[in-house]
Amino acid sequence: ISTVRDGTDQKLAEQSLRESERRYHLMAEASPVGIFHLGPEGGYRQVNKAWREISGLTESQVLGREWDLAIHPEDRKAISALWQTAVSQLRAFKGECRFKRPEGRSVWVFVQADPILDGQGLLEGFIGSVTDISLRKRSEEEIRQLAYYDHLTHLPNRSFFMEQLERAMATARRNNSLVALLFCDLDNFKDVNDTLGHDRGDQLLQALAGRLNSCIRRGDTLCRLGGDEFVLLLPTISRDNEAAAVAGKIQEALLPAFDLDGHQVYSRASIGIAIHPEDGTDVQTLLKHADTAMYVAKGEGRNRFRFFSEEMNKRSSDRLKIESGLRQAISKGELSLAWQPQYDLVAEKLIGAEALLRWTSPELGNMPPASFIPLAEETGIIHEIGAWVLKTACNQARKWRQEGGAPLRVAVNLSASQFKEPGISDLVRQTLAESGLDPTLLELEITEGVLMGDVDSALATLHALRDDGVSLAIDDFGTGYSSLVYLKKFPINRIKIARDFVKDIATNRYDAAIAGTVINMAKSLSMRAIAEGVESREQADCLLELGCPEVQGFYFSPPLSVGEFKKKLASA
Repeated sequence: ISTVRDGTDQKLAEQSLRESERRYHLMAEASPVGIFHLGPEGGYRQVNKAWREISGLTESQVLGREWDLAIHPEDRKAISALWQTAVSQLRAFKGECRFKRPEGRSVWVFVQADPILDGQGLLEGFIGSVTDISLRKRSEEEIRQLAYYDHLTHLPNRSFFMEQLERAMATARRNNSLVALLFCDLDNFKDVNDTLGHDRGDQLLQALAGRLNSCIRRGDTLCRLGGDEFVLLLPTISRDNEAAAVAGKIQEALLPAFDLDGHQVYSRASIGIAIHPEDGTDVQTLLKHADTAMYVAKGEGRNRFRFFSEEMNKRSSDRLKIESGLRQAISKGELSLAWQPQYDLVAEKLIGAEALLRWTSPELGNMPPASFIPLAEETGIIHEIGAWVLKTACNQARKWRQEGGAPLRVAVNLSASQFKEPGISDLVRQTLAESGLDPTLLELEITEGVLMGDVDSALATLHALRDDGVSLAIDDFGTGYSSLVYLKKFPINRIKIARDFVKDIATNRYDAAIAGTVINMAKSLSMRAIAEGVESREQADCLLELGCPEVQGFYFSPPLSVGEFKKKLASA
């Protein structure tokens, strides 16, 4: 009886075990989490429906195969280390990796497993779970893209770059090696934005990023700092000329035209190079010195690269002093106007004056315009200075008229950025109204290059100024890129012959021919010509013979102070 009872109990126990296994199998199959069972050697014994859906594999493809069957080849090494540790130490393991599905698509998963031990503590296998974390990974990548990548070019941004540069410099210090930084700035990006619009400017930046990417080596980092500024990090170089070779490669890559919606645009770059540790032992210094070298390259004619040097550092320091002083020059009363008399050789009388900006700084001394006007343009200070020049010139001209002087034309230069200001005609109109100066006595001078940018916008501005009675002149004519097709459309009153064509006009037949052509062209377009830079009687006689009686220059008078010009006006 006892034997029968024992057999019955064993049979019931086996039935109960089978029922438990059946229920476990049903529960596992219904679970939304992938569940797997591994034997002690790492072979699959069971995988549930969710695991199969995640991996894209069937039971027949999986059972009996190794545990890393579905894991992406690039992730197997890292996960294998976790598995080996778990087996040797009989403990749980967990980690993130990718499953590579049969069709080639990768799925990010979180895997965790616990060991199964028998009554003697021996390993029977592992039971674990797999969770699809692709959505979380995508969210993390999106956040990373926002934090570390530029949305327009998809290049690393400043934050990412600074971290990479810090690491590269730390590695270089340990290995006693060099790090190179190439600071690239487009030479004509603003012109593209102004003439073709910001959408095409963005297209240019995207195309440029692609070309720069083609120049970098494995392990280098290219980033967009902002605007049209790009920085290239070369973390492992042995000699300076390696950086020069990359810079040359960049210049070569930029030679072909960029096609921007049918517009063929040629764009070049100025490149500054700084080397760690020679040019800087910290991130900020190295970046600053590369930036300084880039500005030197741009100042020397653009479309070139320059290495940083201490001389550049001094130049950069001087530049900062000039900028700082210039920003305070108006409020401190350091700006003034000099007056360059203009004469009519036939009438033998004073007919006008060009207002020339002067800056006398207590710290920097008498600053030549060429040393601060380009900087004022670049930094935007020119707008405030230009408004001051216009107001001061109009007020002074009106004062001379009130004091009994003859009607006198006053010429004021407008910078390129001033002319392109949307409200420039309103500013001129307001200044004339406040000063009380007759608009016909004001002449605004602009360079021909300004007119050749956005022609339609330039025409609108010129007509608005002419409608208010203001005279218009093209300064330094012949030194830019004039187009007679457009020139005839512009409501211009006067063309100024550049001093380059006047200097040798009495001895060089080619300069005389050019000047004569400009004079005749002005007449045919119902404009007048005036020559600047006249320094001898021979030049004046030659100009008069060619039909240009209006002149200005040192032969007749240097630029004068307000008091000196008032005396000349009184004796005229």
